[in-house]
Amino acid sequence: MKYIDLIIPTRNRWEKLQRCLQSIPKTLSQVGLNIIIICDGDRETAERLIVSNNGQVGRIVFVTDHSGAVFCRNLVTQCAEDAVLYATDDIEFKLGAIEAAADAMREQFPDDDGVVGFNQIGKQTFSKTGVALVGQQFLCRYPDKKLFYPEYFHFSCQEIERLASKLGKLHFEERARLYHYHPNWERTEMDKTHSEARVYRGKDLGISRKRRANKIIWGDNG
Repeated sequence: MKYIDLIIPTRNRWEKLQRCLQSIPKTLSQVGLNIIIICDGDRETAERLIVSNNGQVGRIVFVTDHSGAVFCRNLVTQCAEDAVLYATDDIEFKLGAIEAAADAMREQFPDDDGVVGFNQIGKQTFSKTGVALVGQQFLCRYPDKKLFYPEYFHFSCQEIERLASKLGKLHFEERARLYHYHPNWERTEMDKTHSEARVYRGKDLGISRKRRANKIIWGDNG
């Protein structure tokens, strides 16, 4: 692993996105870092990023229609040539978190065939792959390197956890700490983008239950 593409979809959350970006180190000691922001039907944020970018953001992508986090992330993962780290715009990486995940990838999966989950501190329950670093060899398991099952709109990371766990390719790194400003425990964080996402929750969970009942996991060829 020589490089990490840090993928952050965003939609109408300028202040939260800036808080997230401020928590990301400008450089890492042993690996390159390329931040990619995908503006999901959000032209205003794309334009503001272009004007204000001081070089921290390596790539700004504007998706014309509101297409969801899954579409936005897959748009980037299918073109990635090395590791990818997918995140959200309402988190704050703690000091050393990304480097800890990168170190864990090198130690646990020197062939880049694995997934390193981040520790969402202060949260009672969370998916170990809610935010995760994915090696290129693991990414290549997926059709066209689309990491997320395309039928989902927003809630999709559970299948990555299931596949990585099944294959013995999941490592949860306690030192890779972040804080998720989620309205379930930070009531003032509730916004229109959260409300929009919740519209798709039922459908996404329905898809997940059906696929789990049929023992189908995206990317599993076994």
